[in-house]
Amino acid sequence: MNKWQLLNVLEEARADNTKHTETISKLTTHIQGLWEEIEQKQFKINNLNEKNDELLDNYKSCMLRERKRRQERAEVEKEFTEHVLNKSTNN
Repeated sequence: MNKWQLLNVLEEARADNTKHTETISKLTTHIQGLWEEIEQKQFKINNLNEKNDELLDNYKSCMLRERKRRQERAEVEKEFTEHVLNKSTNN
């Protein structure tokens, strides 16, 4: 190889190296952005899971109160039937 060919190969290598460096830089920036997006979504998921757990607890409490209210009404009705009307509800 002569000097001109070596310089040409070196220049092509430099151009390729520059292109690869730019590509790596762009990909690195893109990956960093994706990690930030993942962190934001993970934060949102955690918040939604906490809210879901809170709503589930509230729902369970509401259902327990409703069950207790129904049991109390049934007891009052049974007591009313037995004592006021002198009828037994037990067969």
